[in-house]
Amino acid sequence: MAVAEESPSSTSITDDGRKPGEVVVPISETDCVSSKCKDGSLKSYFRIFRYTDRIGWWTHAAALICMIASGVLLPLMDLVFGKFVTVFNNFITGKATPAEFRSSLNDYTLYFVYLFIAKLALVYIWTTLASTNAIRITRSLRIDFLKQTIRQEIAFFDLPEAGSISSHVTTNANLVNQGISEKLGLAIQAIATFFAAFVVAFAVQWKLTLITICIVPVIVIVTVICMGVDAKQENEIMTINSRASKLAEEVFASVKTAHAFWAFPKLSGKYAAILDEAKAVGARKSPNYAVLFSVEFFCVYAGYGLAFWQGTRMYKEGEVSEPGQIVTVIFAVLLAAQALTQIAPQSVVISKAAAAAHQLFQVIDRESQIDSLSEEGIKPAECRGDIELQDVVFAYPSRPNTRVLQNFSLTIPANKTTAVIGKSGSGKSTIVGLVERWFSPLSGTVTLDGRNIEEYNLQWLRTNVRLVQQEPVMLEGTVFQNVVNGLAGTPMADLSDEEKQRLVEDACRAAYAHEFIEKLPEGYQTQIGQRGSMLSGGQKQRLAIARSVIANPRILLLDEATSALDPNAEQIVQKALNNVAVGRTMIVIAHRLSTIRNADNIVVMSNGRLIEQGTHDQLVAFGGTYSHLVRVQDLGQEPDDDDGPQKDMKPEGGGAVIANTTSNVVEVVPDMNASLDLAAAKKDDINLLSCLFIIMREQKVLWPAFCWVSICCLAAGATYPALAIIFSRIMDAFALEGDEMVERGNFFSLMFFIVALGNLVAYAVLGWFCNVTAQQMVRFYRYTILDCVVRQDMTFFDKPGNSPGALVSHLSKEPESLHELLSMNMGVIAIVVVNLLSSCILAIVVGWKLGLVLVFGALPPLVFSGYLRIRLEIKLDDDTSDRFADSTGIASEAIMAIRTISSLAMERQILDRYESSLRCIAATSVKSLTWTMVWYGGRLVSYGEYTVTQFYTVFIAIIFSGEAAATFFTYTTSITKAQHAANFIFRLRDSVRPENKDDHPPDAEKRSNGAVSIDCRALEFSYPLRPSARVLKGVSVNIPPGQFVAFVGASGCGKTTMLSLFERFYDPTSGTIFFDGVDYSQIHLGRYRSNIALVQQEPVLYQGSIRENIAMGIIDGPEATAVSDEQILEACRQANIDSFIASLPEGLATPCGSQGLQFSGGQRQRIAIARALVRKPRLLLLDEATSALDTESERVVQAALDAAAKGEGEGEGEGERKRTTVAVAHRLSTIKAADRIFVFSYGRIAEAGTHEELLERRGMYYEMCLGQSLDG
Repeated sequence: MAVAEESPSSTSITDDGRKPGEVVVPISETDCVSSKCKDGSLKSYFRIFRYTDRIGWWTHAAALICMIASGVLLPLMDLVFGKFVTVFNNFITGKATPAEFRSSLNDYTLYFVYLFIAKLALVYIWTTLASTNAIRITRSLRIDFLKQTIRQEIAFFDLPEAGSISSHVTTNANLVNQGISEKLGLAIQAIATFFAAFVVAFAVQWKLTLITICIVPVIVIVTVICMGVDAKQENEIMTINSRASKLAEEVFASVKTAHAFWAFPKLSGKYAAILDEAKAVGARKSPNYAVLFSVEFFCVYAGYGLAFWQGTRMYKEGEVSEPGQIVTVIFAVLLAAQALTQIAPQSVVISKAAAAAHQLFQVIDRESQIDSLSEEGIKPAECRGDIELQDVVFAYPSRPNTRVLQNFSLTIPANKTTAVIGKSGSGKSTIVGLVERWFSPLSGTVTLDGRNIEEYNLQWLRTNVRLVQQEPVMLEGTVFQNVVNGLAGTPMADLSDEEKQRLVEDACRAAYAHEFIEKLPEGYQTQIGQRGSMLSGGQKQRLAIARSVIANPRILLLDEATSALDPNAEQIVQKALNNVAVGRTMIVIAHRLSTIRNADNIVVMSNGRLIEQGTHDQLVAFGGTYSHLVRVQDLGQEPDDDDGPQKDMKPEGGGAVIANTTSNVVEVVPDMNASLDLAAAKKDDINLLSCLFIIMREQKVLWPAFCWVSICCLAAGATYPALAIIFSRIMDAFALEGDEMVERGNFFSLMFFIVALGNLVAYAVLGWFCNVTAQQMVRFYRYTILDCVVRQDMTFFDKPGNSPGALVSHLSKEPESLHELLSMNMGVIAIVVVNLLSSCILAIVVGWKLGLVLVFGALPPLVFSGYLRIRLEIKLDDDTSDRFADSTGIASEAIMAIRTISSLAMERQILDRYESSLRCIAATSVKSLTWTMVWYGGRLVSYGEYTVTQFYTVFIAIIFSGEAAATFFTYTTSITKAQHAANFIFRLRDSVRPENKDDHPPDAEKRSNGAVSIDCRALEFSYPLRPSARVLKGVSVNIPPGQFVAFVGASGCGKTTMLSLFERFYDPTSGTIFFDGVDYSQIHLGRYRSNIALVQQEPVLYQGSIRENIAMGIIDGPEATAVSDEQILEACRQANIDSFIASLPEGLATPCGSQGLQFSGGQRQRIAIARALVRKPRLLLLDEATSALDTESERVVQAALDAAAKGEGEGEGEGERKRTTVAVAHRLSTIKAADRIFVFSYGRIAEAGTHEELLERRGMYYEMCLGQSLDG
């Protein structure tokens, strides 16, 4: 037996082996998961297409051919139109008779019809194929991303740089989808148009083409530079948003803590600070967009002027034989330039897709140091279970000099039970991590059956080693599905459902879970909600045990496996564990010594070293550390062996449906009347215009920007009718001769240049202010969604569709959808609308017959088909967004429970579930139908009803309006998504309870300081989802001011439900709770909660420092003073965490890491207690507040809580208690001193009295004490 001196507590180590405050950073060079990595590039973009399957390559090829062909058709229309102009000119100059003119007209009109039919068919084919291909590729990319993520070693998931997995699989995958579907098709179509236009132009008149081609390189250079800058800035914004999503995920997963401490403004403020960083980067895009769009449109319109100026000269000098050639060249070259301007908006989307893909590929390319999906390693036919740790030294890569285990050696013989005990943070759970191969030792070896553990196949190892954790994590699904997860990776996973059902029931009987499962409404097929949140802590723990033993593993690791069980259930489960321990190796980590007294070997650890080992009797006789711990935990009760058999306390009874005791998951048993039903609310959706009006009304700070945008949109939209007029006048000039023609040409060419200058200014201002409004709005609505979600009542989170992953998916997707529309796209759409209206009005004013025929003949089918497309896309967007949100929930749930997933070797099973959830997503698209009615206009001219000027004005005006309508409907996807997003945000905001909207509850900081009285009268409570299952049945409890009251009883009997009612997470079904004599439903919710502090069984910490986490308990108010370090340190001293914090290099400024995982369970618990005590509550609610503490810490913290209950050290009136305390406990030693103990059973109070009174009664409480006595 080795005995060593303990070193000071300043070297406390976390339960999973980390030095407190330590950030885990894997040291391989492949860890390129940070903003320091190279920005997203086209290389990443092209790599996306590697995810295409064989069918996909064929459909891609077909889509590509159709894209190119549809792009080539436009320049061919220019060719036909040029011939058409020549025919017109011949008729005007008398070179052709009216009959010849009409004959030629009929021929060319037919060409237009053929080209438009071809264009319609080609565009429909490629959009359908591109959309389908994009969804298939994105699906494969999402699956590969999750596959490569889930195979990473555990340390990777503690990295802040890893970002939010929900954000990656939602926002980034959506951006990739956008960048490889319709937007890519439009870009390729525009490129095809660009090259085909030059081929046509050079074929018709090479000299004029060369002169006008000068505008193209300018557009190309500006576009390339601006896109490069934009991609870099977009990459920065994505990295920042990923951090924001990770914080949001933590907040949504622990919403009870946010409500209990009214921490909405603090958490929203932390989120807002990250959003402000993203907004600052986004603001730098304004100059970029100002240059990009203004230069493009200036070049196009200046090109018109240049071409006509030169063309009239060449026509006069005979270099051009027909005016139609000039028109063909001009339209072709300008079509090429316009094609480039169409490439710009698509290239913005493509650059975002490249940046998003780059971030995904950083994770995909990262090589895992411990690959859970690897097929390498040996798979022996049998596993004996002999484990040995030899001279193991372990430290984390970020602090290689801080040893967690120091030359640690331990032999764990096969088929024996070895118990490991020690202080919180002494390195006990590190042993579990090493045996599970979550981590590898720095030196020394861990062997299994004489072989180094690293030689074994990882899946084989983890299916032979099963773990039950201190905080059991269930996955969403039924009881049966959760228990059968324990068969993952084993040959039994392929058994029939009947065989699996038999194994599940056997395992549940062994874990003493079968009885409560049978009483659930649907038995083994009952849904248990997100992370098992419909079950109490004890019920979850028993399911976790069943899940671990179902596969009959050779080695069972129990990390505080019975910590959440009541004494009686613990005793029975312990017997069950003793039964399943036969014939297998067991490693048990425990704080409750009663659970390990029969172990074959008990190991006592301190500071990473072994200080004692032996059997219970040997160690007690030795009189060392273990003996001291036994004396501290003993309840002081010497039971008689002949007192008769214990009663069989059925712990579940009617209380099978019970509020969860955890803080980072919420109950999934919704209040149907109060909860927000988003699906039902969809029928009340408002249209896009109403949404935009509401948005503009809210954004008063942007009104000046909106004014500038409106002015610029009017100016840019009015350009088109002006161009129609100038164009018709310059076409008229070709009927003149000599210098008169040149002079007329010069004047109208100058008009084109003036229009170009006006557009240069208009688009520069428009680009700048559109970005300003977009960045402000995306920041505002991201903040709004988080702030509104976190303020929802608990019933909102009970809905299956509102899992943390799904909510983060909405948080990423909806503001991005608004941003997509409200950026430059909104300006372009406004310009299109102005163009459409003004061009139609001009056409009707100039020539009403032709104008009316075209406006009401050609445009309505176009508008109708566009509207049809919007309706279809809205339906498709709803369907796919819901499905993608569900799949995101699966991925997010798996990553947040990664230790459970890896210990069960469930990686492949999770990937299969994720893949099946994405398999059915398919898209369809309907394209607008366009055609022209040139034929009718030509006939009007031939019969002398219209002049050529009238015809050209009307014709060009309608061409522009038709283009405008077609352009408008290319934005239907953006419109659809934005309308969906705006309605989601408005519904969310409207569903927040008015009281929850107050950042600072009225007069909260002026509350009185004395203890409160609580009077519960005939409380009945059941969840509306299961009205027949009553959780509380006529409970009446009177708690006088200043009393320390305890609730004890079987797991699932209603204890924690009482605390949920005290916190007003839910309201009782009937009965009343009086708070200081006032019906508590009449008190403002925020003010009511300002009197209360809650410490939960599974403590929740957030990203940020220890100081920020503890200060979250401080009551905010307009007149509240800033919290001082002295106040925080005083609370730390009371919670026995002050010396540990003092030992950290950064003290209170030490970051807690994601979910507080930088610290052990015990350290997190003490920080949570300090957060409650700094609040100076009048009512202190303790839900198993010391369950995660070792015996010594528990004794000190319990003394602090006892002192806190009396209000010691808080000013005058030491004799009078300053607060009332209600504690839920399974460890009865922690509540012996309570003024009154209530024993719950089946949702009723079975007994009440002091510890001594209840022992004398020899009822249920007496039997519970009996179960926990170490001397029994």
